[in-house]
Amino acid sequence: MTAAAPDGGAGRRAGVGPAVPVADLPRSWAAARVALRLTAEGTERDPGQPVVYADELGGLAVLAEAVGPGTPPSPDVAALERAAAAAPWTLATLHAVAVTPSLRTAAAMLTLHHSTLQDRLAHAERQLGWAVRDAHGKLRLQLALALRRLHRPA
Repeated sequence: MTAAAPDGGAGRRAGVGPAVPVADLPRSWAAARVALRLTAEGTERDPGQPVVYADELGGLAVLAEAVGPGTPPSPDVAALERAAAAAPWTLATLHAVAVTPSLRTAAAMLTLHHSTLQDRLAHAERQLGWAVRDAHGKLRLQLALALRRLHRPA
């Protein structure tokens, strides 16, 4: 079962539920709607995957049950929004760092020289208030990006 977001002009988003027997379609639909909440438009302002599979969410599905548009944003989400307001490239840069295994790979994904990425990260880390280049900071960044998506209105 697939839940699709209305086309806002920037592209389509879809959450895909697991393949199930007909009797379990309501469960697949519910899972697809959870996956849809974690999708992104794939733009500079909303970087990320436009299609998310519920079967691949793992613990993020549990997080999605606890967090929604009415939940107060965590301090990390607020910091992410402040950092994004400071420079238009911030979210795309942080997303690339969050989803790639190395800074060189992130720079290649962004088509930047690695030293430019280093400069951008120094600026973003000052805005965020935490380092994103170590394992703990990268996990914190990944969670903040996921929480940001979960907080947006349905």
